[in-house]
Amino acid sequence: MKYKIEKEEYADTHTVDGVTAPVTRTRRVAIPVLPRDWDALAVRAVVGLVLALTVVSITWSTVSIAHLLNGTWTAYLAGGVFDLAWCAALGMAYLVRFRPDRRAVVDRVGWALLAVTVTAIGLEGYRTGGLAMACIGASVSVAAKALWWTLGHATRPELTADDAQWVAAQISAASAQLAVASVRRQVARAQDRVTAELLAIEASRRPPVGTVPVDDAALVVVPSTSTDALMSGATPAPPSTAVDAPDGVSEAPARTTVDLPEQPAAKHPSKHPAKQSAARSNRGVAVPRAARTKQPAARTDAELLAVLDVLGDAVAELSVRGAAAHLEIGETRAKRLLTEHAGRRQAPLSLVHDDREVSA
Repeated sequence: MKYKIEKEEYADTHTVDGVTAPVTRTRRVAIPVLPRDWDALAVRAVVGLVLALTVVSITWSTVSIAHLLNGTWTAYLAGGVFDLAWCAALGMAYLVRFRPDRRAVVDRVGWALLAVTVTAIGLEGYRTGGLAMACIGASVSVAAKALWWTLGHATRPELTADDAQWVAAQISAASAQLAVASVRRQVARAQDRVTAELLAIEASRRPPVGTVPVDDAALVVVPSTSTDALMSGATPAPPSTAVDAPDGVSEAPARTTVDLPEQPAAKHPSKHPAKQSAARSNRGVAVPRAARTKQPAARTDAELLAVLDVLGDAVAELSVRGAAAHLEIGETRAKRLLTEHAGRRQAPLSLVHDDREVSA
């Protein structure tokens, strides 16, 4: 057994005047030297030599096939296809070295590619130098690639029948897990796509912002009467009778043509004036032009109550949906304002007695 001497550092302590401190010391250690692995060296040498011969063989076969194909640069690329395909088959044979059934298929493909290469080299050699040159040139590729087949046969692991079945079972279990993961990924991708499609369909069926969705039996037109006009004392026209709505649905008061605002003149008049004045349909909901204009500023509860005061007795005939459409607010807020307005009408907040009541 041979040894080699190396220096090694180790931790120790040193005491001076009663005070101990850690220090690092150095010592020489004899380490045994393993004997040279001649098997590993032989494998490396053989692999290196076979690689060198393979490079020579690929170069020779590529040039020969390129000359057979008129020697253009594309001919050189085509000539390298056969040898590169054979190299790919050689790598596949290494990957399936533990599976004899698949290894046999890969070996057959490799031998078929070798036969095509040898045939092409033989034809090119016979055309340029005769039969002798054809045989010698073709044997170059046969020798180099036969060495790879021999090296693989020499280093191929041998498995018993039981060991081969155990290896096949382990590979099958791992392949099943991989297949399950791939299927779950595909299912998740399909579910995400379905969700996106449903959301897109739902978004396409929503009415635009600023419109009032109603049932098919009733049509609500959003008025554009300004708050200032209502506060000045102008009394709007009383609501007319709405179209009969189905059971369980609140009736919305219909707006007359007097209440509709004037439509601005179109810059480009159409050939059909009736189509200009009619409201355009939006997925079953008629949207007047006033509803597509810029939204007015939000009004306070006091202003909305003043609007209800201007309506007078007509407020009692309004439903929640009709009040919401008239005030251009949500139904929840309209219901609250109607309740507050009704309470104010029943119990006036004014504490000043009327002069006629005092005189009486």
